Amino acid sequence: MNQIKLLLISAIIWIGAAACATTPPVAPTRVETPPPGALATPAATKTLEPTATPTLTPMPTEIKPIKIGLLSDQSSALRDYATMLENGFTFGFEYAMEGKSSIAGRALQIIVKDSAGKTDAGVQAARDLLEKDQVDILIAPPSASVAFAVSDLARQANKIVIHTTASPDVTGKYFHPYAFRAARATTQDTLAMALALTRAGKSFIQIASDNPAGQSAAASFYGAIKARGGRFVVNDTPDKFGATFIPAQARDLPPYFQIIVQPPLPEFKADVVIVSWAGAGFVNVYEQMRQVGVFKAATVAALIPDHQAIKVGFASAVGLVGVTNYQYALPQNKVNDWLVERHKAKFAAPPDVYAETGFTAAQMIVAALNATNGDPRADALAPALEKLSFDGVKGNYAVRASDHALLQTMYFAQVTNTNDATFKFLARLSEFKPDDIAPPCALEGDYKTRCAAR
Repeated sequence: MNQIKLLLISAIIWIGAAACATTPPVAPTRVETPPPGALATPAATKTLEPTATPTLTPMPTEIKPIKIGLLSDQSSALRDYATMLENGFTFGFEYAMEGKSSIAGRALQIIVKDSAGKTDAGVQAARDLLEKDQVDILIAPPSASVAFAVSDLARQANKIVIHTTASPDVTGKYFHPYAFRAARATTQDTLAMALALTRAGKSFIQIASDNPAGQSAAASFYGAIKARGGRFVVNDTPDKFGATFIPAQARDLPPYFQIIVQPPLPEFKADVVIVSWAGAGFVNVYEQMRQVGVFKAATVAALIPDHQAIKVGFASAVGLVGVTNYQYALPQNKVNDWLVERHKAKFAAPPDVYAETGFTAAQMIVAALNATNGDPRADALAPALEKLSFDGVKGNYAVRASDHALLQTMYFAQVTNTNDATFKFLARLSEFKPDDIAPPCALEGDYKTRCAAR
């Protein structure tokens, strides 16, 4: 059997690697990092141009521009994701506007403020955008905690908010009728991984970090794998998630791997090892798994992260397979070709994971504004967004009207190397279409009836 190895890693794992990335900035002027203690003050502001035109065509003074506020995490540990997002957002407007500088005679103005990855700073920045700058549309940052807080501010202000976090809760627990998402949800990651892995084997074992994030990841995979008929060789109960939990700071790991490389009985033989690890130490996990022969004993997979994280952390994990939301070499379509060509021309590097999310957010905004003839009011935009279906960098995207989930393609791929100068680290194994991995509608309270009604 081909070896397939599964590693579920929360975004926290990749913070350290992401901070080392060298993705060029979106514009010559950047958001300045606030000094210690300054995060509660209004965040730094800059303006992005939504098209390639150096300056937008001046509009008559009586016609107000459509203002879009983008919250970015530039001074946080996720700053490289922020740069990817901003770059993709700019290119998305350039593509969607087709060289135009206005919609229905109204210019577009994009205002970027730094949320610093902190809830208090993000709320202050969002208040400034909504109240002082009077933006018509708000783009929330990848940080889930900030996204939850600013989403409610947008609801109170009767403004559309488009989310770039992968947390499913923004279109679940924290849903409201003006909240939409441009990012996939981690639920779609889990469903795609379960679909791929249950095709590769039927017996599973999880190696998980013994912390809340690792436990949550293990629980998600346990449910998805069991739903598709998978069997866990140890701890196959809803409270233990088929997992062997390891203290996150542990360094001597081979004893935890012995059941994989030397199963005591045939029924303990695992076809697939799922490593649900959150926090530091994942490089050590790969290294010791390689040393004791886990990669030879079972198939293993991992959620595949950004370019820099692969380059820095996957040297001992070449050959593993897993799901990725976006890697520039995988989609085969004209929109992605356009983005890759423009990104390379401007930055001498291909786009990375969050560039896709930013690009998609811009496409959604332009398509909805065109549908409303430039009316940015939430009550006009929400129905237009709920009808959206469009071609983007991963093929077809569609907004599900009930909960505003964004149905989209995901990729199952294999890491073939970690040193290619053009970041061609992956080989595509399979592609999951939007309907294959549509997440369940998870609305709560007064909104729960929307799940059945639409």
